[in-house]
Amino acid sequence: MNSKSIQNGRLHLIYLKILIVVILITGIFFRFTNLDRKVYSFDESITSLRISGYTWTEMVQQDFQGKTISVEYLQGKYQQINPEKTWLDTVKGLATEEPQLSPLYFILARFWVQLFGPQVAVVRSLSAWISLLVFPSIYWLCWELFRSESVGWMAITIVAVSPFHVLYAQEARPYMMFAVLVLLSNAILLRAIALQKSPATFKSTSKLSKAVWSIYAIALTFGLYSSLLFFLVVFAHGIYVIITENWRFGKTLIAYLLASAAAIIIFAPWVWVLFYNAPKIEATVGLPRIYLSFISSLKPLIIITCRMFIDTHWVGGIIKLGSSGIATDLIRLIVVTVLLLAIAHSIYSLCRSTRKRVWLFVLTAIGITAIVLIAVRGVADRYLVPYILAIQIAVAYLFTAKIAVTPNPRQQKLWQLGLIALISSEIVSCAVSSQSQLWWNKYPSSTQYNPQVAAIVNQAQKPLVISHGGNNITGKILSLSYLLKPPVQLLLAVKPDRVKIPDGFSDVFLYRATEALQFELEKVQKYKITPIYTPGEVWLWRVEK
Repeated sequence: MNSKSIQNGRLHLIYLKILIVVILITGIFFRFTNLDRKVYSFDESITSLRISGYTWTEMVQQDFQGKTISVEYLQGKYQQINPEKTWLDTVKGLATEEPQLSPLYFILARFWVQLFGPQVAVVRSLSAWISLLVFPSIYWLCWELFRSESVGWMAITIVAVSPFHVLYAQEARPYMMFAVLVLLSNAILLRAIALQKSPATFKSTSKLSKAVWSIYAIALTFGLYSSLLFFLVVFAHGIYVIITENWRFGKTLIAYLLASAAAIIIFAPWVWVLFYNAPKIEATVGLPRIYLSFISSLKPLIIITCRMFIDTHWVGGIIKLGSSGIATDLIRLIVVTVLLLAIAHSIYSLCRSTRKRVWLFVLTAIGITAIVLIAVRGVADRYLVPYILAIQIAVAYLFTAKIAVTPNPRQQKLWQLGLIALISSEIVSCAVSSQSQLWWNKYPSSTQYNPQVAAIVNQAQKPLVISHGGNNITGKILSLSYLLKPPVQLLLAVKPDRVKIPDGFSDVFLYRATEALQFELEKVQKYKITPIYTPGEVWLWRVEK
């Protein structure tokens, strides 16, 4: 190879590194830009309720009794730190009302708000900062799998501007903490196995191996306290170790069992809380049960699989899935087909060109998560973190292999163009969503029309907003309160007959009124109720004498 070729190769490598850095900076920018722009969703408002130390039950008992309260009062009491409540009250609230949520993130979020304030951007910034740990974590995991810096940097590039990662990095929920701990536990497990199998010629090697297995147990413990779904990660690790050990009860399997047993024992108090309070979950959360067939579960799985690269949804996305039209259907079909073929080829290439310990690890992460969630009909983006990360690593390996190893210059150019198209679609997705007030991750069923409702209410000179319900309405009211102006007053009641409309208001509105409250006002109290915002079902009524 002549000196000119070497110089060109070095120059190409420099440009590539600069491009990766630019994409990484772009991903970081998207994570922190417009943090307070999107609607503060139902679940996020419940996060702030947990941070305050109050519970749904306390809120309903104290302020859903038909008295008039201000938006500032509601926000100040139930969405901010209160001196009469401690972090233990945060844990108690989760334990008694939402034990399906592990407490680690919420404890950390409370201390974060104590330090930096309760503003929406501040609360969400915790997830944004945690999400930055994904970059070194995924690099380390790729190094443990492939012993390749190139695959690690490729994975960072793909994840940096992935719509999934950027959106949940701006969500005041524990999903990014879950992602980081998934990656770290994966990498630590592979390091522990590698040390376990290395020749134990020195005592230091044996001590280091024990230390890494201990760190692995700690990582599993933190993972379980970040999300109950981490049990899927523990299970996938167990399947991987058993198969790689050829179903033999060797030192590696014993070390894994001891580490996972230690983590589960430390997590046992919350498991006890979960089972003790399990009957209360349905009554407290008040969410409908949705049963999907196996085939019906595959459809959202396919959409989610594609959406980690190109953001698509009927509420928000560069391709609005669910909208009608021949052109939209054709674009949807082409995009989904190309992405699924690329992912399938990534997995095929991984299985064909890597050792068993590599492809089996990725396949268990993909397969165990998908199979279990389909079996329990729980397919949702936020639950599929291990599945999404594993697919992104497989795709990173494919592009690295095809661009760096392929001897055919024409094929290399084609794969480079494919990578540019993939990264460009991710960046466009992030750019569009960063400017939007509502997106699919903001639970549109409960928040989709809140901006329009708030705009109508805020136009009134001295408005009163009435709503009726129990725990299932608290998150909706709290979410809406972030969009209402200070003059707005609220009248909240858990029982319809507690609603007594006082005088002195220019306009009186009903928000998401139940049939019981409509009957009370129309038939009993003889008010006239007129729907004024009806995007399908009625979200807002006007009440007049």
